[in-house]
Amino acid sequence: MTTEHLIHILSPQVANQIAAGEVVERPASAVKELVENSLDAGATKVVVRITAAGKKSIVIEDDGCGMSAADAELALQRHATSKIETSEDLHLIASHGFRGEALPSIASVSRFRMQTALAGSSEGVEVRVDGGATTEVRPAAPRMGTRIEVLDLFLNTPARLNFMRTDKTEDAAIIEVFRALALANPSVAMLLELDGRKRFDFTPQDERSRVMAILGSDFSDNSIEMAIEHEGMQISGHLGLPTFHHRDSTRMLFMVNGRVIRDKQLLAAVRAGYRDVMFHDRYPVAVIRIEIDPADVDVNVHPAKREVRFRSPQAVRAGVISCIRAAIEKMGQAVSSTTTDQAMRSMHYGGSASPSMGRGGMPRFSSGDFRAPSTGSNPMPKDMQRILFSAAAVSEPGAEYGAGQLNLGHPLAQIHRCYILAQTEAGVILVDQHAAHERMTYEKLKTQLAGKKVSSQKLLTPEPLNLSGKVAAWLHDHVEELEPFGVELEISGEESFLILAVPAMLVREAASELVAELVQSIMLMGSDAEGDGRGLGRILERWLGNRACKGSIKSGRLLSHQEQEALLREMEQTPNIAQCNHGRPTYVSLSLNDLDRLFGRKE
Repeated sequence: MTTEHLIHILSPQVANQIAAGEVVERPASAVKELVENSLDAGATKVVVRITAAGKKSIVIEDDGCGMSAADAELALQRHATSKIETSEDLHLIASHGFRGEALPSIASVSRFRMQTALAGSSEGVEVRVDGGATTEVRPAAPRMGTRIEVLDLFLNTPARLNFMRTDKTEDAAIIEVFRALALANPSVAMLLELDGRKRFDFTPQDERSRVMAILGSDFSDNSIEMAIEHEGMQISGHLGLPTFHHRDSTRMLFMVNGRVIRDKQLLAAVRAGYRDVMFHDRYPVAVIRIEIDPADVDVNVHPAKREVRFRSPQAVRAGVISCIRAAIEKMGQAVSSTTTDQAMRSMHYGGSASPSMGRGGMPRFSSGDFRAPSTGSNPMPKDMQRILFSAAAVSEPGAEYGAGQLNLGHPLAQIHRCYILAQTEAGVILVDQHAAHERMTYEKLKTQLAGKKVSSQKLLTPEPLNLSGKVAAWLHDHVEELEPFGVELEISGEESFLILAVPAMLVREAASELVAELVQSIMLMGSDAEGDGRGLGRILERWLGNRACKGSIKSGRLLSHQEQEALLREMEQTPNIAQCNHGRPTYVSLSLNDLDRLFGRKE
């Protein structure tokens, strides 16, 4: 029997390289860890200089508290930290770093140089480590704060270098990390240079100025601030209009107690808050800050500290959703300014949607492009008229309406039986009649459902509904869940039912299709956790959204002048009218200045 040990303890160098694989995934990870150390040191200015996407060198300079020679050497040991002392401190972490892994991990896979000195000291120190080998400590000139150089990152782990992306991609990851840290710390001056070119140079700012400096003037013009208190948490945000959106989730940024995080639950909460006002494959632009008791959040759940775990995740989710919905209500009926900009680009002669050109470079329009208001054939069905004229109190041409609110003017023409052209004192408005009426119908249905008073209408003759075995079995036990939606059913067999009543606003639709889709929506969405047992939020999105779309005025329907006027007036009274149920804009506003620029009157 052999006595040779098969299990042995790894050397510190190998252990550090393993830790580096978790903590330092790429150059951006090293930048994040080092800048966070600077912030924890109380820096008021942080300078980041990158060469060759961080593979050749990363230089971080700060004016923080610095370190003594003894602390500087000790900082290169694993689990050496000034942030916590006891296990109890793990439950009350308020700093960015606390594990003591970043510096030794980075030093183990690079040529590491650190110059530092305690504030007010007449002596400085330099610490050198090459690839995790012996730490060299030597005297250096005194300085304010700390300077760290990370040279030849991953020099002794070539496999990691092989998995690096292009310099452009790695630079983009560094920029994303720097932007997020700058957002979270607006009072700190921060500079980023890439290969000698200045990319960002932020002076100390208030939070709003920093947010706008990073996310740009378009976001400034198309966002509002909102702050609420929810169950002891302070939740604030800079939230973009629903029609100001992005192709992915990278413009949704979160800070918890000043820590930049990436949390799937928070991403889902933001999307839930915007749910019925944004197109399903687009993402909001938002900066969310949560201040919460450190005892109620665990930041020690991810090697790179990108994720957190909340003691009460449902309370946090509810708070974020409440903040966003309060902001959307405050946004009122505004369409983002970028909608107008896109319209101007489309109408410009060189744009992708430019009209055909005639002699002298002038646009050519066909005689059928514009249609005057008509009261002729193809009138609107009576049920659509009832919906439109239910808010007809302001349909008189000379009436006062929308004081201090949305003013859509008065209709001039219907274009291609799809768009309504209206004139205001400031310019013109183009309305997508289908998108606008879709939102109006949706809001009516949503209001009725929220008040548990969806008006239903009995069918003269009950309509049969046949469903598959699994769906039918579910419905046998959940018939009552359809009643809040204005649907009444009677069980007539194992897989057959009779539809007795449907929502009055959707009575013209095929009853069997309507009810079958409602059943599917409740089955799929019933587990949504928003404080109600039926998950009404997601059912509203799936079922009412589609129903409102199918029950609204279709593109191609000719509207009389009176119907156009009534549509505009009710739009002015409808919440969230700026976008349809799928997030598309319902109207575009062109000012007189826009029109002057379009025709070359102004530059």
